[in-house]
Amino acid sequence: MPLELSEAGIKRAGQLKDIFKDKDISKIYSSEVLRCKQTAEIVADGKIPVIFDKRLLETHSAYQGFWDLNFDRFFAHTQSLGGENIMEIQARMVDFYEELKKSLKAEENIIICSHGDPLQTLYAHIYHLRFSNEKHLTETKESGWLKRGEFFKLHLS
Repeated sequence: MPLELSEAGIKRAGQLKDIFKDKDISKIYSSEVLRCKQTAEIVADGKIPVIFDKRLLETHSAYQGFWDLNFDRFFAHTQSLGGENIMEIQARMVDFYEELKKSLKAEENIIICSHGDPLQTLYAHIYHLRFSNEKHLTETKESGWLKRGEFFKLHLS
């Protein structure tokens, strides 16, 4: 569902551009979903290459573009209608991350622009927060769920 950034989203993307302008960002990796593309392009400001990667997409779901805060309901349809479960989302994000780690140069700064569930599963992987299903993942929200437009800094060694 091609939803454009809201006025608030455009404003937040501009704030992110200001935050990152002096951070020597070499690349932005982004989901191809329109609002992510728009965010990445605003932050890049025509000065940073933006690389689109399908592994950074939102949850592949029959509910694409709709949100239900009840994870049991949101993911319950995957058996009958298809789509990813949370472990499959994490697998594609970890695949992206592992490939990215191999290609980065020392001290290279990049941005990953994606979506809540995919980023949360990557965050859980990086910080060894274990979960076994969608409901269990929601419990990790208390220990570090990223809010809309929020970012975290990660040092790879």
